[in-house]
Amino acid sequence: MAPTREMSLETKERIVKLLEEGNSSRMVAKDVGCSQSAVSKIWTKYKQHGMVVKAKRTGRPRKTSKRQDKQLKAICLENRKSTTKQMKHKWEEVGANVCDRTVRTHLKEMGFQYRKAKRKPSLTPKHKRTRLQWAKERQSWTVDDWMKVIFSDESRICIGQGDDAGTLVWCRSSEIYEEACLKKTTKFPQSLMIWGCMSGKGTGEMTVVNSSINAQVYIDILDSFLIPSIEQMFGDNEIIFQDDNVSCHRAKTVKAFLGERHIQSMSWPANSPDLNPIENLWWKLKKMVHKKAPTCKADLATAIKESWHQIDAEYCLSLIKSMPQRLKAVIKAKGGATKY
Repeated sequence: MAPTREMSLETKERIVKLLEEGNSSRMVAKDVGCSQSAVSKIWTKYKQHGMVVKAKRTGRPRKTSKRQDKQLKAICLENRKSTTKQMKHKWEEVGANVCDRTVRTHLKEMGFQYRKAKRKPSLTPKHKRTRLQWAKERQSWTVDDWMKVIFSDESRICIGQGDDAGTLVWCRSSEIYEEACLKKTTKFPQSLMIWGCMSGKGTGEMTVVNSSINAQVYIDILDSFLIPSIEQMFGDNEIIFQDDNVSCHRAKTVKAFLGERHIQSMSWPANSPDLNPIENLWWKLKKMVHKKAPTCKADLATAIKESWHQIDAEYCLSLIKSMPQRLKAVIKAKGGATKY
């Protein structure tokens, strides 16, 4: 016989209340949807204890003490990348006699789950201090303030990139290595470097960069694509320009170019892609390009341009609206990594 589900505390309290009001056990059982014998047992226990109590469970005694559980927690926190087998051996050294399954069960009870580690840039204490200070200086900014910022970045897009979840196929066990069931990989996939910019008003200009980027190439990009983007989205209104700390971005000639155009440049904390909403836009763009399945560089360039123009302004606005939450997350993490 399958085990019955335990009655909730609320249901037990309702049974007691109905009985105290003078209802028969048969009427109460019909009202709450249980057997008459269950009603009688709950009423008997209530009269014995003066309250609705949860029945004590029988079963195998716990193999470890509270002290040993604390030791397991300390072992886990000492090296979060340890396997359950490694933690079991360390736990046995301090007196526990358990199997791998017990280790997993106890860790789950403590709220631990064995997850795939998130990829995030390495942050030194100096990086964290800079990020925290940067976020605190702008924590009073509203969405309207962030709407005046135009974000930019470079990104490399490869053929086949964007399939983060993997490819699922229907096949029998004997067909795993058949041609139709494989996901083909390329050792050196064809790719293109692009530069683009965006704001809360939508995407700006985007271009494929066919050479390595030095200060002069970067100035040419800004002159040919950033300036038209600013004029298109902001007209004569003042804006703040964001780019990261790559050496060619911080060259004296680049600073002079921006100064001559009266463009205010935003300071930027190192190793902080989570603060730049254009990183989310790159992710979306790569997904869109992947769906077009380009097979050569010419197809890839076409797919990138088509996908770029298909990104709507509402998506860009949603990214800009997330900026206050991004700053709060950085402050809460004391400059550390965030979910963004």
